[in-house]
Amino acid sequence: MRRFILFFFFLLSQTAFAASYFPVYVNSSTYYGTGVISIKGNVEIYSLENNPQIIGTINQNGINNLAPENVFLVSKENGIRLLPVKSDDDEWYIVCYNQTKKLFGRIKKAENIDYMNYPQLFNLYGRKNGIYIFRNLPDKYKKLYSSPNEESTLVDSFTFPKHIALWLISGDWVLVKVTTYDAQTKTGWLRYRSENGTLFAFPDFTQEN
Repeated sequence: MRRFILFFFFLLSQTAFAASYFPVYVNSSTYYGTGVISIKGNVEIYSLENNPQIIGTINQNGINNLAPENVFLVSKENGIRLLPVKSDDDEWYIVCYNQTKKLFGRIKKAENIDYMNYPQLFNLYGRKNGIYIFRNLPDKYKKLYSSPNEESTLVDSFTFPKHIALWLISGDWVLVKVTTYDAQTKTGWLRYRSENGTLFAFPDFTQEN
């Protein structure tokens, strides 16, 4: 019964995601890439051909009649819009601009486009607002360790966190304080990303003003 009640409150906390768009699942159809770029205003996207042609213009409404939730990894009413990046060179970012069909294009590097890899993204927004774990994260990853490796001592585990405060980042690990719905606090190192780059958690943009 207690586990059911905690699960109920955990689900209620997820309704905050409905007003905007955030990633919520591990190994879902969402493409995450190696990092993200922040889109401000109107940005033209080009084809991957040797002689790139303009595909369309990305803005707060999406691109080419494709809704924002199918374009951005993160889209919030206050203007935060993040696109996942596959790779880059001196002139271009290669991005996924269609999450439904997994279509990729090029965006020119410019002053109004900021790139962050995931450690940088977690350091900037996770330390400020906390992080959340993905809804379908297996219990084997909901564990806290004494050091940022799985060979260290297992400190504790958790199921339905109310808030996860991020203190430090080390590689694919974060030092966190987990507060549960029954008012318990647990501190330790949590793996937020697998060795192959699969994300298990994400910065909490619902708290970003």
